[in-house]
Amino acid sequence: MKGIGTFGIAALALTLAACSAQQPAPPPLTLVTKGATPPEPEPAPVTGTQLLAKQPEEVQEAVKQHQQDGKWPVYKTPRRELYPYDEAREPAVDCAPLRTTDIQLEPGETITDVASGDSERWLVTPASSGDPRNPTPHLAIKPTAGGISTNLTIYTTRHIYHLMLRSRAGHEMQQVAFYYPDELEQAMHDADHAAAKARDPESQPDGVVVVAALASLDPGVLNFSYAISGPKVPWKPIRAFDDGTHVFVQMPATTKSSEAPALMVAAGDGSEMVNYRVRGDYYIVDKLFDQAVLVSGVGREQDRVSIRYTGGAR
Repeated sequence: MKGIGTFGIAALALTLAACSAQQPAPPPLTLVTKGATPPEPEPAPVTGTQLLAKQPEEVQEAVKQHQQDGKWPVYKTPRRELYPYDEAREPAVDCAPLRTTDIQLEPGETITDVASGDSERWLVTPASSGDPRNPTPHLAIKPTAGGISTNLTIYTTRHIYHLMLRSRAGHEMQQVAFYYPDELEQAMHDADHAAAKARDPESQPDGVVVVAALASLDPGVLNFSYAISGPKVPWKPIRAFDDGTHVFVQMPATTKSSEAPALMVAAGDGSEMVNYRVRGDYYIVDKLFDQAVLVSGVGREQDRVSIRYTGGAR
């Protein structure tokens, strides 16, 4: 990628100056280019938001609900139940006589032992599915009579599951599965931390930022009509602007030492995940938006900063 010339830098500086006259001036932005063409950058690490986007829709919805009320929901359909894993929880699983109910556990863990309170009238058969190198463990549960109940404890290399089994014809579940809030939150946190480390800019004098990713932008088309509001957190953006196709959100250097926030775009009555990538100090969003929010933390510890488009029709 070739750097911009002296004329391009000057034009961009004039554009920034004109914008500053219309709104409170953020810290100065100075673009510098390097003499040699930089090598192709390595793909940016997956962020917590991107990691969440790969989860089933029910899990994505559970995270949103937890952010609102601090609770992890249970999802039920006529034939399937999905529980948040909690060692202290004892879900009641309804089965039917002489019919199997499938208990699906976490991919990659291995069942080490199973203990049933009534091993004579309840048949428990281990099984697996998926890639043999990383199989998903299952237990097939079958009661031999109606109107009976017992408890079941499953020991694996990662978890201990406590279940209450009930034989109730007409109420049986075909499948019971789990999602894992603690592990998901930790994985998202680790992903955001890795992404934040990967975007650390090279050390430069105060007030100078290397923005190689922006070197090909035409200063004459940049639109700075964005307002940023919210609490004074270390990762509060310095500015936002677009080039007619992408939105660029400049993050402060202090973001390096804080938890990188996730970015979501307003959609209807709520918000949705959006594709973006990190280059240097910038979040680069692959579409224009009218309103977005940066979110860090969960529950009562959550911080939110809004980015709102204030210009005319586009």
